[in-house]
Amino acid sequence: MKVYNISFQIDPALEFQWLEWMKNNFIPQILRSQSFSDHKLYQIEVQADQSPTYTLQLYCDNIELWQSYQQLHASTHLQEVQVTWGEKCYYFCTEMQIVN
Repeated sequence: MKVYNISFQIDPALEFQWLEWMKNNFIPQILRSQSFSDHKLYQIEVQADQSPTYTLQLYCDNIELWQSYQQLHASTHLQEVQVTWGEKCYYFCTEMQIVN
């Protein structure tokens, strides 16, 4: 199983707007690709002087679905983050493989 992890650091003034957007727009848009079997959104505990940080983990059952998502949807979804939030939301992506 592949796990697609997207970590986000948000401007504190926009955290609650961003969180609503994630739950109501971004995550449903990704799930409509039908590439992922499950997802989890976590808030990362950070120091008080750091910006709010979250991570979205998307679980993909097989490599074919993963490759299809990467080819057809990934860049569009990430571009949506950039267009909507600009420099107020920094993000990076990692790919993980469950080993246990």
